[in-house]
Amino acid sequence: MSNAPRVYSLTPMTRSANLQRRVVIQGFDLPLRGLTIGGLALIPAVPLTAIFWPFLGVYALFVLIAVEGAAFWMIETRTRTGLELRRYQRFVDMRKSISGSFIMCGEVIDPHQNVFGYVVDSSTRGRDFSDGAIAARFFSSR
Repeated sequence: MSNAPRVYSLTPMTRSANLQRRVVIQGFDLPLRGLTIGGLALIPAVPLTAIFWPFLGVYALFVLIAVEGAAFWMIETRTRTGLELRRYQRFVDMRKSISGSFIMCGEVIDPHQNVFGYVVDSSTRGRDFSDGAIAARFFSSR
């Protein structure tokens, strides 16, 4: 066995650590994330249930269950296509997108815009485009 140093990727070991955290309340063992989502979903669920109580009576409790279920569906489930984002993130991205453009790294990218650029490796210095002809050739916008 060699004494060479070894490098381990910690991502597979630490990614699910937050999902494994548990909370025990009155003998019930609950996942911390589920408890947080359920507690925060009560903020809109209780007033909605109170609004529907005079009209539906005891059946207004189904409103509470529906709001809690919708919160878990939006936050815990993922889309089945594309990047498999959480559903709320997909809705946020859809609202931020502007007529065919998309957001990447906080910048709005328009795929229909004809702009040429020079992509450099991040570990090397980029070219100096102080010469006007080179800059006009690579960074001309129409």
